[in-house]
Amino acid sequence: MKSQSFAGNGLRACEEALQRLVNGKPVRPEHVDLDLSKLTAGIVSVEAGFDRGYLKKARKSHQALIAQIYAYRFKVPVSSVKERELKVVTEKLSTARSELDVTLEQRDKTLTLNLQLMHRIRELEKEVSYLRLSLENKVAAFPGRS
Repeated sequence: MKSQSFAGNGLRACEEALQRLVNGKPVRPEHVDLDLSKLTAGIVSVEAGFDRGYLKKARKSHQALIAQIYAYRFKVPVSSVKERELKVVTEKLSTARSELDVTLEQRDKTLTLNLQLMHRIRELEKEVSYLRLSLENKVAAFPGRS
């Protein structure tokens, strides 16, 4: 199993390889004068020093880079790809904030009810204590008791 730092370094190497390919300065001779319409994740992986299958769509950490590769391949501005990613993340964040607000409201209501119950329990315990003391005094004062 690969460590997190290796996976991060591999992704970084692929990002650098993509930039070299886009800038027309690859290190691998077979990628010199590469037509960007032929750009694939496999080519970027090889340029980075990995095998063709290194970048995978199923890996979440690779998805943004693969989207950039497709953006260059199909001449979609990278900024629009980033905008879509940002929109998805923003929507997820908004949903999470809404869920957090509901959860906090439920927590506050529950806490308030628990505090009210604890206050009522203390009142009842005092009342029980008073009634026991009162009952003990009455039993002790009962004339037939020795």
